[in-house]
Amino acid sequence: MVGNMHVSPVAGALGAEITGVDLNQVSEQVIKDIRSALLQHGVIFFRDQDLTPESQTAFARRFGPLNRHPYVTPMDGHPDVFLIVKEPEDKHHFGNSWHTDLAYAEHPAMATMLYGLEVPDAGGDTMFLSQATAYEALSDGMKSILSDVGVIYTNANSYGKGSQRFTDGVAKAMKVSQAATNEVTHPIVRTHPETGRKGLYLSDLHFVRFADMTPKESRPLFDYLVAHATRPEFTCRFQWRNGSVAMWDNRCTMHYAISDFPNARRIMQRVTIEGDRPV
Repeated sequence: MVGNMHVSPVAGALGAEITGVDLNQVSEQVIKDIRSALLQHGVIFFRDQDLTPESQTAFARRFGPLNRHPYVTPMDGHPDVFLIVKEPEDKHHFGNSWHTDLAYAEHPAMATMLYGLEVPDAGGDTMFLSQATAYEALSDGMKSILSDVGVIYTNANSYGKGSQRFTDGVAKAMKVSQAATNEVTHPIVRTHPETGRKGLYLSDLHFVRFADMTPKESRPLFDYLVAHATRPEFTCRFQWRNGSVAMWDNRCTMHYAISDFPNARRIMQRVTIEGDRPV
C-alpha cells in the first residue's frame, strides 16, 4: 500500500478498515489500492472523513459511472447524491432487511458509498455478509442444483403501493416515490466480473420466486439460502460514527441496516456506482 494507508481486516469472511487516507485527496495509486481492498474484502470502512456532496461524488466517480436512483429524490443541485433520513418519529428505517442494492434492475449497483452525517449515540449499525463465502460453504450437491437457476426480483416490495416503505412510512425528507412494478431475472449464483469468484446472488427484500417455479415452491429453498448466508461466520458489523464511510461491493455482499434506535435521528449521504448485468 502507498504512504500511510493501512488495511486491517475486521472479520474472517469480509470487511476491512482503511486508515491513513483522506478521501478528499487520493492519488491514482491509492485509488488502485482501495479498489484492490474492496475486491479482497467486499466492504471497506473509513473513519474521520469530511466529505461534501461534491467530494463524495468526485471520489466515487473514480470507480465508475454513478447511478441516479429511480425512486429517491436527490439532493438539490447534486443529482448523484441522496440522503437516507430516519427521523425520531419514523416507524420504518430505509434498508432494514437483508438485500443488495438495486437487485431489481437490469444492471444492479456495482458499489455503494455511504457517509455518516448524523448518527445516533448507540444503535443504527449496518451488517454485511459475504455471498461468496456463503456459496463456497454449500455442499457440492446444492451447488449443482443452483448452477442454472434464475431468480426473479422486483422493485414492488420496496417501492410498490403496498410496500412497508409506504404503509409504515419513511422520513418525508427522503421524498421516495412509488414505482410502476417491474421484474427482472438474474442467476442465483453469480460470477464476480473482476475476481472470477462465484457467490450467491441473494436479495431477500426484492425476492419474488425462482424462474419456472411458483412462489410457494420457491420460498422454502430461498429461505434456506438466506438462513445459510446470514450465519454469523459469514458476516461483519459496522458501528457508525459521524464522519464514517462504508463502501461495499453489491456483486458479492448483502447488507442490513439495523433499526434499533427509536426516538433518534440518523442521516446518511449515499452515492451509488453503476454495475453490470449479473452472469
